Amino acid sequence: MAKWRCTVCGWICEGDLPECPPEECPECFAPRDAFEQID
Repeated sequence: MAKWRCTVCGWICEGDLPECPPEECPECFAPRDAFEQID
């Protein structure tokens, strides 16, 4: 499963949410386009 990192705060989504990347970062509220795939 792909991992996504928020380029603003560094939070990583590892499939622990129903949708990765989420609409907005749960830590800093950056939009989805702030995420980059890392795996």
